[in-house]
Amino acid sequence: PSQCWLKDAVGEKVPKKGLVSGVPAPRRELPATAVVPKPVVPAAGSLYCFALMVPGGYEAGLLEWQHGQKAGIFGCDEAAVYSNAPVKVAPGVQAKVVNSTLKCGYGGDSQSALNSWIFIAVWDKVIDLGDYKAHAWVVKVDPDAVFFPSRLRQLLRHTTPF
Repeated sequence: PSQCWLKDAVGEKVPKKGLVSGVPAPRRELPATAVVPKPVVPAAGSLYCFALMVPGGYEAGLLEWQHGQKAGIFGCDEAAVYSNAPVKVAPGVQAKVVNSTLKCGYGGDSQSALNSWIFIAVWDKVIDLGDYKAHAWVVKVDPDAVFFPSRLRQLLRHTTPF
């Protein structure tokens, strides 16, 4: 509300110069606001798929083969490869550089990779670049995983991402 009330009606009414009771006070003009672009509406069921690759290992060869076959992440509507170096993965595909060494220790009860910070750096890069915004779904796939985008699309066809 645009009214002030005194708690427990304690106090004294004091008239204010230049104001008339019941009339709103004059308002100053606000500066024009910037035009906010409309958000991109992703295509229903579209997939943005990406993989994190350690350079110099076997993963580059796997990704190159998948690219040639349009398999794995390259069967998605858009695909990207992330690494800690700008490695050429396949013709027209260069890894997007992540701020990480991609090295981690092992520990915990199962002696598993303590790689949370690596993936936080990857997701930071994915978000910063924003390519995923044109798609309904984001899928992170290991380079050596068997992944069928067509099967995932079938599972997601009646699901809303937001």
